Amino acid sequence: MRRLFPIIPVFLFVFLSACADITVTPPSTWWTDAMGTLTATLWTPTPVTPSATPVPNPLVVLDALNSVLRGADPLGEAMDAKLYVTDVGFDANGNPPVIITLRISVECEWVMHPSCTTERAFVQVIHALEKEGVRKKIVEHMPASVEFIQVVAFDHFNQSGTLIVRWQDVLAYIDGKISPEQLAAYVLPFSP
Repeated sequence: MRRLFPIIPVFLFVFLSACADITVTPPSTWWTDAMGTLTATLWTPTPVTPSATPVPNPLVVLDALNSVLRGADPLGEAMDAKLYVTDVGFDANGNPPVIITLRISVECEWVMHPSCTTERAFVQVIHALEKEGVRKKIVEHMPASVEFIQVVAFDHFNQSGTLIVRWQDVLAYIDGKISPEQLAAYVLPFSP
């Protein structure tokens, strides 16, 4: 009996094939539709990025930040230090390249005593981003793919350090969803 078990499916297949009406052929439109679907699947171009990424304008971001940083504290600029943004860039990564980092270069020029630190430059940029008009301009000109903000600090045009933080953490801090201590814990320092 066990010898017949492997043969049963073969007999069943032959029996069912004999019952089929061989004269009926599928309409030619079935084959045309099937081949058209396969061809469309193979030749449909895929987008380079998952979503539309606006072309960022670094000058708008630079002007928006400097409108808050320059002249905000005239006494501090006269006695302590002046801070202003010298460059803004959008760095891409991956293949195809996707913009993931907003890089902000901040120049600090101390007046009487060396008082420029990377942390100070970072804090001033975050305070500038807290201003509603500045934040709105920057968000309008920033691709949705940006994940990080990198603040590169300079002291009399000598790089003093770099701090990186996730953009979502900055927005959470500005919206009051995380504390200053939490944001400070999320910041990653890099030496020049």
